[in-house]
Amino acid sequence: MSHNYATPMTPERRLARLLSRIPEDRMVRIERLPGAAGAPRWRAAIGEAGSTDCPAERWSVAFDTMADALDAAWKAVRPPADRSRGA
Repeated sequence: MSHNYATPMTPERRLARLLSRIPEDRMVRIERLPGAAGAPRWRAAIGEAGSTDCPAERWSVAFDTMADALDAAWKAVRPPADRSRGA
Protein backbone atom coordinates (compact mmCIF):
# COMPACT_ATOMS: atom_id res chain seq x y z
CA MET A 1 0.00 0.00 0.00
CA SER A 2 1.45 3.33 -0.97
CA HIS A 3 1.14 6.47 1.10
CA ASN A 4 1.04 10.08 0.09
CA TYR A 5 3.32 11.98 2.46
CA ALA A 6 2.88 15.33 0.74
CA THR A 7 1.44 18.02 2.94
CA PRO A 8 -1.34 20.14 1.48
CA MET A 9 -0.43 23.55 0.09
CA THR A 10 -2.37 25.84 2.38
CA PRO A 11 -2.56 29.57 1.59
CA GLU A 12 -0.05 30.21 4.38
CA ARG A 13 2.41 27.62 3.04
CA ARG A 14 2.06 28.98 -0.50
CA LEU A 15 2.76 32.53 0.69
CA ALA A 16 5.79 31.38 2.71
CA ARG A 17 7.11 29.46 -0.32
CA LEU A 18 6.74 32.50 -2.56
CA LEU A 19 8.46 34.79 -0.04
CA SER A 20 11.35 32.32 0.33
CA ARG A 21 12.00 32.49 -3.44
CA ILE A 22 12.24 36.28 -3.58
CA PRO A 23 15.80 37.47 -2.87
CA GLU A 24 16.24 39.39 0.38
CA ASP A 25 17.61 42.47 -1.43
CA ARG A 26 14.25 43.03 -3.18
CA MET A 27 11.60 45.31 -1.71
CA VAL A 28 8.19 43.64 -1.51
CA ARG A 29 5.02 45.72 -1.16
CA ILE A 30 1.55 44.26 -0.71
CA GLU A 31 -1.67 46.28 -0.57
CA ARG A 32 -5.16 45.31 0.44
CA LEU A 33 -7.85 46.97 -1.68
CA PRO A 34 -11.57 47.15 -1.06
CA GLY A 35 -13.44 44.63 -3.15
CA ALA A 36 -17.03 43.92 -4.05
CA ALA A 37 -19.27 42.81 -1.18
CA GLY A 38 -16.58 43.68 1.37
CA ALA A 39 -14.16 40.93 0.33
CA PRO A 40 -10.61 42.29 0.14
CA ARG A 41 -8.56 42.22 -3.05
CA TRP A 42 -4.77 42.21 -3.10
CA ARG A 43 -2.04 43.62 -5.30
CA ALA A 44 1.73 43.41 -4.97
CA ALA A 45 4.93 44.92 -6.35
CA ILE A 46 8.56 43.88 -6.16
CA GLY A 47 11.37 46.40 -6.64
CA GLU A 48 14.73 45.92 -8.31
CA ALA A 49 17.64 44.45 -6.35
CA GLY A 50 18.86 46.99 -3.79
CA SER A 51 16.02 49.41 -4.56
CA THR A 52 13.99 51.12 -1.87
CA ASP A 53 11.03 51.78 -4.16
CA CYS A 54 8.48 49.88 -6.21
CA PRO A 55 7.55 51.91 -9.31
CA ALA A 56 3.87 52.18 -10.20
CA GLU A 57 4.29 50.04 -13.33
CA ARG A 58 5.48 47.12 -11.17
CA TRP A 59 2.19 46.71 -9.32
CA SER A 60 0.18 43.62 -10.20
CA VAL A 61 -3.50 43.73 -10.99
CA ALA A 62 -5.85 43.00 -8.10
CA PHE A 63 -6.34 39.35 -7.07
CA ASP A 64 -8.61 37.59 -4.61
CA THR A 65 -5.66 36.17 -2.65
CA MET A 66 -2.44 37.72 -1.42
CA ALA A 67 -0.43 34.75 -2.75
CA ASP A 68 -1.82 35.19 -6.28
CA ALA A 69 -0.89 38.88 -6.28
CA LEU A 70 2.62 38.16 -5.01
CA ASP A 71 3.07 35.35 -7.52
CA ALA A 72 2.08 37.63 -10.41
CA ALA A 73 4.43 40.38 -9.21
CA TRP A 74 7.36 37.94 -8.89
CA LYS A 75 6.74 36.40 -12.31
CA ALA A 76 6.87 39.88 -13.84
CA VAL A 77 10.32 40.72 -12.41
CA ARG A 78 12.16 37.47 -11.76
CA PRO A 79 15.23 36.71 -13.84
CA PRO A 80 14.72 34.35 -16.78
CA ALA A 81 15.26 30.67 -16.07
CA ASP A 82 18.65 29.21 -16.96
CA ARG A 83 17.81 27.04 -20.00
CA SER A 84 21.13 25.14 -19.76
CA ARG A 85 20.07 23.43 -16.52
CA GLY A 86 17.89 20.36 -16.55
CA ALA A 87 17.48 20.14 -20.31
